Amino acid sequence: MSKPIKMFRKEPPLEYVEHILREMGFIGLHDLRWFSKDEIRLSTLEDWLPELEMYYLPCKARRFIHIWTDTSILTILRHTLHCHMYTLQKEERLYKGSKQLLYQIQPMKGRFDLSGANLEVNFD
Repeated sequence: MSKPIKMFRKEPPLEYVEHILREMGFIGLHDLRWFSKDEIRLSTLEDWLPELEMYYLPCKARRFIHIWTDTSILTILRHTLHCHMYTLQKEERLYKGSKQLLYQIQPMKGRFDLSGANLEVNFD
């Protein structure tokens, strides 16, 4: 088993990760819908990205925040989710008439699609 790569000086707090997710158009960590990278809201990026940079190690911030590519936002999202035991699952699917990569936020402990699940808790 390989040693995990350290990305952050200090891990971003859960509340801040939830804030970032809401700014990107998600409900929060428990948003189980499948989405494409085109559906991520980037209009507020300038508001939260500089603060997130403070958490990254300087060499990682230069690589992932300062040098911007189309997939940077997904990589940054993956990094922040990983701190709190969540992952970004991806699958290639036919979506809106074309083949696309779709993503879903999932807990690391149980990797299965819950988007159509009907959960019921009974304390009788």
